[in-house]
Amino acid sequence: MNNLISTLDYPERDESSVFQDVKGWHVAIRTTHFEGLIAWYQDKLDFRMVKAFTAGEMQLALIAPPGDNDFLLEVLGVTGSEVSSSKVNEGYDHVCFSVANLEETMAALKLRNIKIDRSFEVPVIGKRVAFISDPFGNTIEFAEALRP
Repeated sequence: MNNLISTLDYPERDESSVFQDVKGWHVAIRTTHFEGLIAWYQDKLDFRMVKAFTAGEMQLALIAPPGDNDFLLEVLGVTGSEVSSSKVNEGYDHVCFSVANLEETMAALKLRNIKIDRSFEVPVIGKRVAFISDPFGNTIEFAEALRP
């Protein structure tokens, strides 16, 4: 077997796609070890704290790699009744893509018979978001910047 070095050859961009503005924004990890997980990424991989906040009983943090302001890891800290009432599925939670216009994205998804699971505003991070599920149970989030 040869150890050939190969680069990724991307197909041409599809500028005509209604989803051409979709760009990766973050991946979320769910944990019952909120502080410890953040500390590990900060201590071992030099991640930076961008923002920490709470939503109900859930603690959230957005952390970024040391040299990248275009990608985030969203840490979802599960606490309180959510932990005591059921087993928490720790680990990967969802992938999020930023979009220029969430209404247009949701309309295009609906035209393709994709159900919008939920949509809401998150003013603390300046975003409006919508969630869908793929046929295999993976959660996908789309987010746009809130406009004043």
